[in-house]
Amino acid sequence: MEKQKEKLKQKHLKGEKGITLIALVITIIVLLILAAVSIATLTGDNGILTKAQTAKEKNDAAEKEETAKLLQAEANMNFEETEYNGVTIPAGMAPTRKEGESTVDEGLVAVDKNGNEWVWIEVPKSIYTNPDYNGENPPTTENDCDKIEEVLKAYAAPYTEGKVGQGYYWTDEWYADKGVNDIVTENTVTIESQKNLDTGCGLTLNEYKETYQKMIKSVYKNGGFWIGRYEAGIEGTTGTDEESLKLGRTTASARIDNVSTAPKAISQKDAIPYNWVYCSESQKLAKEMTPDSSKTSSLLFGIQWDLVCKFIEEKEVAKQGEEEKTNIIESINTDSQSWGNYKNTTLQITSSNAKATSYDDHEGTYNMPWASITDNKKSYDNSYDSAKGVSFYTLLSTGASDTTKKLNIYDFAGNEWEWTLEHATMNTYGPCSLRGGDFNNDSSDGSASFRGNYRPAAYNYYSFRPALY
Repeated sequence: MEKQKEKLKQKHLKGEKGITLIALVITIIVLLILAAVSIATLTGDNGILTKAQTAKEKNDAAEKEETAKLLQAEANMNFEETEYNGVTIPAGMAPTRKEGESTVDEGLVAVDKNGNEWVWIEVPKSIYTNPDYNGENPPTTENDCDKIEEVLKAYAAPYTEGKVGQGYYWTDEWYADKGVNDIVTENTVTIESQKNLDTGCGLTLNEYKETYQKMIKSVYKNGGFWIGRYEAGIEGTTGTDEESLKLGRTTASARIDNVSTAPKAISQKDAIPYNWVYCSESQKLAKEMTPDSSKTSSLLFGIQWDLVCKFIEEKEVAKQGEEEKTNIIESINTDSQSWGNYKNTTLQITSSNAKATSYDDHEGTYNMPWASITDNKKSYDNSYDSAKGVSFYTLLSTGASDTTKKLNIYDFAGNEWEWTLEHATMNTYGPCSLRGGDFNNDSSDGSASFRGNYRPAAYNYYSFRPALY
């Protein structure tokens, strides 16, 4: 009996061992399978480790690319005087090198250390020996200012008149306001102290002459000059927050007696235009915009405005073909509706930070609050509000629509009249010269080359644009 029990016990123990071995084998197999699956999951083409490695490589590449861009940007923005595409970039400025902004034919853009953007206006040196522009008696040095001036005026002659048919042919001339609607020029000075007035164009007589001479010499020496890419804007207004919108000027009563305490003028996208300023105030603001003390920034002289028109004509003809020359000149010299913000235009808003204010023709209200344009792709009708049955003439922030861009210059036609430095000699009551039309008038009343004239005053449709030389 005892032997049988011992046999059963041994058999049972053998069975237990057998089960344990089978379980162990199965466990090992399962583990191997899981390991294989895990390895495949981790290391295959779509494995976790492979994906992680790929992601790391992409991230490393992106970081290297970003670092390279930052280093390149730093190199580009060293703000030292440099040569770029045949143009001398002054100290304090650097070319943007963005596609469509990096050649003279496209409209060469440079940004200064203050964030202001400028466009190079080429004045070809070949014009000085061209018989059509006084080539028989060309200037030989930058000090031949009278000869240089003659050539420049002949070259830009199609736009000296302003809009075709105006017939006034203004000349650059200093003026000052010695009283209410009482204008003095160099030829009408009666006492020596009147020469020190800067209440007209913002410059005394000597300052005007010195600035004009410097501009003429610089254009000859450098083959052109810079202008603000945008109409002058108010510093701090490029955003769409409530504080930015509140900084827009609302009346002429806030006279700028001291530019050091006034908001700075900027040439940047999405800014509220610096309006409600007299010409003299505009000049003082523009003078502070130079990024380099060895350069001069100021309002444009009349001849400079004409040269910008000529630059646009020549580059657009080169781009579109000689057969379009008549139409191109007409769009500058007769009616600039196709590329300006006027009360009879419709624009496609392209900036996501665009802002607007309106003049209510029914109420005669100029001071409607600035507000963001929330639908930045909408077609913006500037002529008529059918729901109210009244006209709402709409002033836009700088660079709000690419429609208003020619050769990377925004709003050279329309949006705001822009003060220039010449005296409108045909009218002593309205001596101050304004160019380019505004949102409050039809395009045919203010083409890009148009010369308006008015008394020393400030309105919401008067602004300015700086030049740099």
